[in-house]
Amino acid sequence: MNRFLLASCAFLIGSAVACKPRTFNASSVQSGAADAFSQQFEVTRFATCKNSKGQESGGLDFVWRLNKSTGEAVNPYILGFAGSAETIDGKKVEFRSLSTIDEPRYRTPQVGAQGSFPIQSYFAASLQYPDDELKSGWGYLRINGKNSPIVDVFGGTFVIPKSPDAGSFANRYFIVTSDVGTLEFNCQPISEVTRDRMRTYLVKDGSHGFSGGRGPVVSNPGAATTPTPSATPKSASVDLRPQGRPTSYDIQFRHDRIYDCEENGAIDVIWRQAGSDGKAIPAKSQYILGFAASLKEPVKGEVKFSSLSVDGAPAFSAGSEPSPKSYMRPMFIFDETEVKSKQAYHSAIPGLAGRAVAVGGTLWVPYDGSGSSVSVAIALGGAVRGTAHQVVTDCSPKHDKISNWLLSCIGRESVSGSSQCQH
Repeated sequence: MNRFLLASCAFLIGSAVACKPRTFNASSVQSGAADAFSQQFEVTRFATCKNSKGQESGGLDFVWRLNKSTGEAVNPYILGFAGSAETIDGKKVEFRSLSTIDEPRYRTPQVGAQGSFPIQSYFAASLQYPDDELKSGWGYLRINGKNSPIVDVFGGTFVIPKSPDAGSFANRYFIVTSDVGTLEFNCQPISEVTRDRMRTYLVKDGSHGFSGGRGPVVSNPGAATTPTPSATPKSASVDLRPQGRPTSYDIQFRHDRIYDCEENGAIDVIWRQAGSDGKAIPAKSQYILGFAASLKEPVKGEVKFSSLSVDGAPAFSAGSEPSPKSYMRPMFIFDETEVKSKQAYHSAIPGLAGRAVAVGGTLWVPYDGSGSSVSVAIALGGAVRGTAHQVVTDCSPKHDKISNWLLSCIGRESVSGSSQCQH
């Protein structure tokens, strides 16, 4: 997912794209009251759509930020997208996402036998749904009146043409979801006025130079009349990132799920995708620098942690192999500075001797990445060896590259030169 490529891009003249950091709409005060949304945002239509019979079936919208949650006015800019329209095969889709991220490398829509999809002629934005925006009703994605599953805040990818010169694809818009797949809409081509408005996409300081009208205001007929509840918690939607983390965390780091343990938790690897200065690292140079997990078993209870310090070939390990098969045992460390700054954490560990923060632990993963038992062992002393609090549970692998990632992608050095790391 991955759904968390945290850079944002704006349409420019000539369809060039400029990128900059992007975080969630964290500064807002999410309230279920109808006027709380309208005091901060404005929804305007940028395209009308038709159904399979050629009849108008709603349209697609921009979500503009006009004011901060404090009421202070800002230079208006496009923060997200919304719409209420019928797909070409008759599905009724209603959506609104205030936390969007551009997706330079997105999963392309399925277009059948109508030729290859012109990737360079499209812009794609990931529709993100943080839990507070779902609960408030500010964000939603419904298909035929039913809430679509939100996994790790990801709802789908909104794919729109950049130019009215996109040929036969100029009026074809898409939302690509994980469960339903490709939703295609027949809507009017992007106009030059719309392209000019898109120059404001996530540009908060007014440097986009836009001063024209924002377009016809709509009441967003797909808006929920009552707050939309979050999806039923599942391991696939468990967020293992540190709570209260700084906004720079989601710019610098990306979590990828490697194991799904159903009601017993999940395991992530953590990739460094940008430097501490926010500058993106090329995809081929990104590397794993940590792990996060939540594992639960009936006797030992639950252990949760996230660490940005890992040793793929440790000299010592905490705990022991869960079963008589070959295991990889990457070691993780808890840096107290990272814990204090809320970039790392662990849950309360029974028996932790005289320490507020554990020194570290070991993640036990089957060598061939094939599932079976996985384990987290947290050291109880001052070194990663000896007595440990260990939790073991059965999990299913979510990737076929787990072994490769843990053997070849841990640490900056692993992806340099003739690296075997396969992203």
